[in-house]
Amino acid sequence: MKRLMTICAVWFMVNCIASAADVAGWDAFVIRNSNSGDIAPVISDHESGGKLFQITLAGQKAGWGTNLINGMTIGDIQAISITRDSSVVGWGPYMNFWITDGEGGYAVLSNEPSHTSEWTGSSAYDTTWDVLKNATTWVYEVDSTAGFKLPNGTTTYSSLPAGTPNPFTFEEFANYIIAPPSSHWGSTGAPDDLNASTYTAYGANWVFGDTQSNYLDGYLVSSPTVVPEPATMALLALGGLLLRKRR
Repeated sequence: MKRLMTICAVWFMVNCIASAADVAGWDAFVIRNSNSGDIAPVISDHESGGKLFQITLAGQKAGWGTNLINGMTIGDIQAISITRDSSVVGWGPYMNFWITDGEGGYAVLSNEPSHTSEWTGSSAYDTTWDVLKNATTWVYEVDSTAGFKLPNGTTTYSSLPAGTPNPFTFEEFANYIIAPPSSHWGSTGAPDDLNASTYTAYGANWVFGDTQSNYLDGYLVSSPTVVPEPATMALLALGGLLLRKRR
């Protein structure tokens, strides 16, 4: 019941504030500075109402993250989207999710929509679970001591990045809960807030930049969303009804 009440509150927040001009519930943050000079990517508000992420040096990486869907599962996702101004070019953004295996391990699920034939056209930035579930997912930020239990029942003690044989799909991770670790976990490329006074991580992240030169550019984006799927919404509605009856 506690989880139901949490999800109910989250659903209300997602539907009421995700479309607000300031995109309440979403935070822009620096993940990693440049390889040379330790220079942070520039993140600024744009006169259009969007955010401008400027990735100009190798190694720079930034994110736009939310904890609105923490506690839900990967399979609870109905749709993910972000609006990108076509006048600013560059590869990405791409989506990362922090998840837990329920046994003390955490990992990041990632798929780079601009860098794979699994995503076509606008589906890279506006897609549904029916598309996402069949997309390859790579497993990053696995701790070499804690490890991470995979859908096939085995535990890996290293990340399974792009190019790794026998990739998984998002559907195989459908029952994994979206949850960021509470302390630093993984490498400097993990979607964590580098400049936060205390450790900060977000369950769902649109990510900009990487070590590859084809990610160096500016990204003018707005309206990031991650929406629960209909069955979850029905559950939330039931939870809301039960809460009203208890009052």
